[in-house]
Amino acid sequence: MVQQAYNRGESKKGNAMYFDDLYAPLGDMTDWQITAFAAAVSERIFPHFALYDELLENNRVSVARLALDKIWDQLAARGNCNTETQMAKVEAIVHSEEDTSFGAGLAFDALVAVMATIHCLEEASIEDASSVAHLAREAVAKYLELHVEEDMNDDELIRFISTHDMMEQELVFQVDVMQRLSALRTPKAAELDTIKVLAQANGVSNIGISVER
Repeated sequence: MVQQAYNRGESKKGNAMYFDDLYAPLGDMTDWQITAFAAAVSERIFPHFALYDELLENNRVSVARLALDKIWDQLAARGNCNTETQMAKVEAIVHSEEDTSFGAGLAFDALVAVMATIHCLEEASIEDASSVAHLAREAVAKYLELHVEEDMNDDELIRFISTHDMMEQELVFQVDVMQRLSALRTPKAAELDTIKVLAQANGVSNIGISVER
């Protein structure tokens, strides 16, 4: 599901950048750390679905928000998350593929990230966690592709995206989260709260999208 969704939404040139060893540290992490990483990165792109949902007046954002919050709660030992129930609820709000707009694609990816994180909670998967991270990078890549010169060739486009401040900031964030989690021997609620707040960035996504309150 995650890989199929990622293929559907990948940028024109961004995929070439993603075969790297950035996520090797996930291989040394425990299940809860892998899940927390996926949850943190999901927060980075969650506003994309929130805005899309608001613009269409679907009023479904609370479903995805609750699922992600329940994941954090279980990681912090504050509550339980029924993964089967939450997965079914999130799957039910995934919008039709008929909408091929930029915003719809970002919103779809945000929901895929939440579903992958739910799956990680049920059965931690480095593949799922890294796929969530790739979706966050894809959001940046697709956004940047909208702001490039038309005569830019493939190599120039890849270089423009991979060296852009926005992409570098996303990579710095992901590495920082992996380092923070690796430093924790147990899932301490206070530390997880700090990571969650950091990831949410006051409701602003990794490409500057937010929902006005």
